[in-house]
Amino acid sequence: MEIQERKSGKIYALSSTTSVPEWLGERARRNLAKSDSAFRHRITLLQDLEMPVSSNKVRQSPDGRFLIVGGTYSPRIRCYELSEMSMKFERYLDSEVVDIQILSEDYGKLAILGADRSVSFHAPYGNHSVIRLPTFGRAMAYEKTTCDLLVVSSGKRVSPGAAATGGQAMGEMYRFNLDEGRFSQPYNFTSALRQKKGVDADDTRVLQLGGSCIAVSPTHSLSAIGAEDGTVRFWDNRAPVNSSQSDVDLTPFLNLDVASATAGHGFFDENSNSGFPGEVTSICFDASGINMCAGTKGGNVALYDMRSSKPLFIKEHQYGLPIHTVQFHSGSGTVLSSDPKLVKIWNAKGSASSSRGEWNDNDGGFSDSRDDEGVGGALGSIVANVEGTADFNHFMISGDSNDPEGHNSGLLVCTGEQEKLQSFYCPVLGAAPQWCSFLDNITEELEEKDGALEQSAAGDDTGAVQTETVYEDYKFLTRAEIDTLGIQNLVGTPLLRGYMHGFFIHVGLYNRIRAVAKPFEYKEYRSQKIKERMEEKRASRIAPKTNPQKINAKVNPDLADRLQAKSGAKTKAGKAAKSLVEDDRFGGLFSNPDFEIDQEAEDFKLRNPSGVATSKVRNDRDMDSDQEDDDNDDEGDFDASGFTKISNENEKWGSESDDDDGQNDFHDSDSDEDGFQGGKIRGELYENKRKSSKDKKKKDAKKKKTKKKNKNVMYEADDYVGGGANAIDIGIGNVSADASKRKKEMSLSMAERLQLQSEESKFVGDTKRLKVTGQGSVKEVTFIPKATKKKLEAQEKAKQEAQKDDRVGRSRRGVKSLGFKTPFKHHQ
Repeated sequence: MEIQERKSGKIYALSSTTSVPEWLGERARRNLAKSDSAFRHRITLLQDLEMPVSSNKVRQSPDGRFLIVGGTYSPRIRCYELSEMSMKFERYLDSEVVDIQILSEDYGKLAILGADRSVSFHAPYGNHSVIRLPTFGRAMAYEKTTCDLLVVSSGKRVSPGAAATGGQAMGEMYRFNLDEGRFSQPYNFTSALRQKKGVDADDTRVLQLGGSCIAVSPTHSLSAIGAEDGTVRFWDNRAPVNSSQSDVDLTPFLNLDVASATAGHGFFDENSNSGFPGEVTSICFDASGINMCAGTKGGNVALYDMRSSKPLFIKEHQYGLPIHTVQFHSGSGTVLSSDPKLVKIWNAKGSASSSRGEWNDNDGGFSDSRDDEGVGGALGSIVANVEGTADFNHFMISGDSNDPEGHNSGLLVCTGEQEKLQSFYCPVLGAAPQWCSFLDNITEELEEKDGALEQSAAGDDTGAVQTETVYEDYKFLTRAEIDTLGIQNLVGTPLLRGYMHGFFIHVGLYNRIRAVAKPFEYKEYRSQKIKERMEEKRASRIAPKTNPQKINAKVNPDLADRLQAKSGAKTKAGKAAKSLVEDDRFGGLFSNPDFEIDQEAEDFKLRNPSGVATSKVRNDRDMDSDQEDDDNDDEGDFDASGFTKISNENEKWGSESDDDDGQNDFHDSDSDEDGFQGGKIRGELYENKRKSSKDKKKKDAKKKKTKKKNKNVMYEADDYVGGGANAIDIGIGNVSADASKRKKEMSLSMAERLQLQSEESKFVGDTKRLKVTGQGSVKEVTFIPKATKKKLEAQEKAKQEAQKDDRVGRSRRGVKSLGFKTPFKHHQ
């Protein structure tokens, strides 16, 4: 619960706690009440006192037992029974709610003004009837003495041609007699002299005039309408009215110019706001019928005595926004006026004329005064300002069955541009209603919490109140994170609650899934922490002096080097790089692994083609040594049985490069035996010539090496040992060779063929396999490497020679084979 501290007292925001999600089950709510102190100590004024998007109007039944709220979207009304503190019913509408009037003592008869020029009448069983209005309605009131439903309209527009001939715009207030069930002759009024936007400066005719608000005095049958021209018009409903249009009683008997009285007051900004600042947007009578308040579009509230045409006081709202609701509170003698930002509570009665403030000679009234704040202070002094979490649309003071009008109540219910209706308890205005009397019982607990907040504000942490939210038990996951964890099968189940562009998952379930998906995450975390602590210990040691301007980048070192190099330049890019290096907000770019740039990503390569090419060249230079080793390995022959190196036909003996090199070597020879052609004269330029020739030889050798490295070497299978059919299928066999081999094997005797097979079986373990991929098929070829074959043949030959030399069946050993370091010596 939020406590707003004011000089006159405290204001308790009853709906300041975070709303609980609808998909949260009862069991989760009970568990939340055990763990979350803010949720456990919240105050639920009425169950489900909210709308899907926003709420427009709120009314209380004359018997004080029911609360009617209109909101959107979709358009609907909800009825709450205060004794049960819960919603009684909900009804959907065809259009948005503009105004609501309760025609009976309870919810049995309702009149709802819609935004589609309709007035719908509701009974306990549902929608009873609908009537259509000639123009759009803006406000509505019920006059009990004549049983008339009064609707203020936007007025009829006059064409420019009719206005040129002397016609003026006429405003109308429709009257629907509920006793007879028909429309009565409407009240009409003409416009005051006010220039309309879009009309010439010399023309004061108004093309359209409409009313904005309406109020009926609870004491006498006096109806008041606030119009767009800044004038309040009064009708006496007690006077008999004929059906004739020329009846004088259809026109107002009194006009009150509020726009002129409030001119020069307020903080209305014509540049940011449109419209006439003097337009009357709200009207209210007090319970005695003597005082009246009129709020304007410019954010001013004029307090009038019905016996005078001059305001007693003009209250200014500093926001300069339209006043949408004004209400008297007779129990405390205050006036509550509201604009979209706040509800201002100020004194309507002064103790003496000297305490009313400063007299203003221009308008003949008292201006705003800041002295003697609090209830019972000077006229117009501030009692409290009620601030909400969203813009206000309407408010009312809620009462009970003993005080339906709420004259002695301190409970304020506000509709606004949010889901929950905002409710405030103001003890300075009065006690809580009977149906929520528990608000008075918990005042002490609220005071204790407020004391804890004061201690925390003073710097004492022991009094701080820690608040938690229901969303702390849930983890929000995006679609990419769900794919990473591999829980796509949980989408659509109660375990994943869809919200905006992702899902909510319980923290306990998320931790278990994460432990399975990443089993070594804790070890990585532990090793990272150990590494950080070791680095902290090393930092305390005596370290060599380093350049303080150099960035110690653990992540993205290349980017750090580039920025460091650019930061010294005085160009625009250099200044940007310097600001990026020196700004601590970007420190994580070089220390946090989450910000590491993936240079292998496709987006990075497309955005930084020059950087990719530079890094490729640098990597090629680093790999020069490895490439030289690979070149040396490639120079060796492919020692495999069944494959022959294919010589390039283009390569011929005595190529141009070789001839050139030979000529250079021949001409550069400085031997004395070279003869006349190779002879050279050893003069002054001999040493320079010899040095240049050596450099040229090195360059040519390097060129040959590069050319040889880039040259492709091809091999072909000449004699496939395995099945000839498979060799022919993959394109490396020869039909005639296979036939001749088979013919040769058939000419051998059985013993010779067995011996041949036994010799081939010796190499079975050393046989290599090679996969050859063709069009639509993959074949496997086996071959015997020559190195293996030569090795086995050499071992066999050595064995045979050893058997020949062994006379007794074993080889003779000498003294050296015994491994002694020195030969035996005869000791004398």
